[in-house]
Amino acid sequence: MGGNDRDFMRIALEEARKCKAEDQRVHPKVGVVVVRDGKEIYRAHRGEIALGEHAEYTALEKKLSDQTIAGCSVFTTLEPCTTRKHPKLPCAEWLVFRKVGRVVIGMLDPNPDISGKGQIRLREAGIATDFFDTDLMSEVEELNRYFIRSHKQHRVSKPIDEYFIASNHDRDIDDWFRSINVIYWNRNFYRDSMAIFTHLVEIVGGLSLLASNKKKAGVVPEEFVYKSVAWWMALCGKVGVKSVSDMLWAKFPFVCAYCRKKPHDPDVCSEMKAEGAGLDWGTLDTVGRLGNRPRSLGDWQRMFSAIYAAQQTEDYGPSFGRLTEELGELAETLRVFPAAPGYFLSEAADVFAWLMHIQNIVDQKKGTPKNERGNAIERGFCISYPDKCLDCSSRVCRCPAILQSTIGRIAHEVPKGVDGGHVRSRFLSPEEAVARYQITQT
Repeated sequence: MGGNDRDFMRIALEEARKCKAEDQRVHPKVGVVVVRDGKEIYRAHRGEIALGEHAEYTALEKKLSDQTIAGCSVFTTLEPCTTRKHPKLPCAEWLVFRKVGRVVIGMLDPNPDISGKGQIRLREAGIATDFFDTDLMSEVEELNRYFIRSHKQHRVSKPIDEYFIASNHDRDIDDWFRSINVIYWNRNFYRDSMAIFTHLVEIVGGLSLLASNKKKAGVVPEEFVYKSVAWWMALCGKVGVKSVSDMLWAKFPFVCAYCRKKPHDPDVCSEMKAEGAGLDWGTLDTVGRLGNRPRSLGDWQRMFSAIYAAQQTEDYGPSFGRLTEELGELAETLRVFPAAPGYFLSEAADVFAWLMHIQNIVDQKKGTPKNERGNAIERGFCISYPDKCLDCSSRVCRCPAILQSTIGRIAHEVPKGVDGGHVRSRFLSPEEAVARYQITQT
């Protein structure tokens, strides 16, 4: 962020504090600052001119209606709204209409009908979005604590019961993709793609229990399949994938990507790979145009079962080995992503394919009928990701960056004698690292 950004955040907060009570209902306290070339050109707050008038509208249309503000930055303490009663235009649309260049947000709207959607609308329009510094975000949330509480009290959470599971059966995979990223977008905003990938690797590590047949109290290894898919979706969201359905269908249009057969022919695949033949993306595209694309998570699992059938006697070890190989290749695509993002699309599809194959092995070993395969993964998604975070019960996760319950979950041991304050003594300080590793040019 720019050097003066924090000053503008504070000014927006000062404006928000000027908001007055409007009626018996609880309304948000919102302040806005419009900035051009590092200089403030106007500030406003909700209800400044007319009772109930939104701060963005006051700034853009009451005070700056005759000025060109294309490319300007707007600092607002509350995520711009996406819905207003006709004929009023939502604030997000005003910002898009006036072609601002950047919007810096103090907090997401706690209204589940808006939360996250305002930011997504701005990003879709090519407007850069940022958030206030963490401590100032806390001040904004404290200022609006009653507004936040009012939405929590009146929010009707969908119960995680058989009705919810049944009503979300056959839910579109891209709908789940969006839901996962709405829940964790705020938490993942300051994480880079490698940090999310690291979390994905941690979750995939739980699948090793299937390969090793190792038992851990209270751990169900099969649950790590859909949890891995969820973090795979978070990673895809972080790098900006528009549709995971489009990404998967481009490589697996109901046929094997190499031999282009269903079921796949291992001999043909081996020959093609031995000859160094790459994928024929053009032919795959043609096949995809003629095929019937899967819709739900269960549909995609059944499609991969039809292409790469799991065997009753198949061990988890080889498939887990291939999955970890694909994870390594996915890591490489993230490393080169700034220069060559296209590789991600291919390798991410492969990771998903192997996760589906492991789930198909699970179902095969349990004797699940073919027409019922896919039900378990859909049920798992409904239970673990019911359009809200299970830890904080919020539509947009408000948990701290690191939950106490996750510390030591996987790597649960510290060498003897280095607990407490002694841990840091085993690591170099930045100054010590420079002294040890820096090569002096002569």
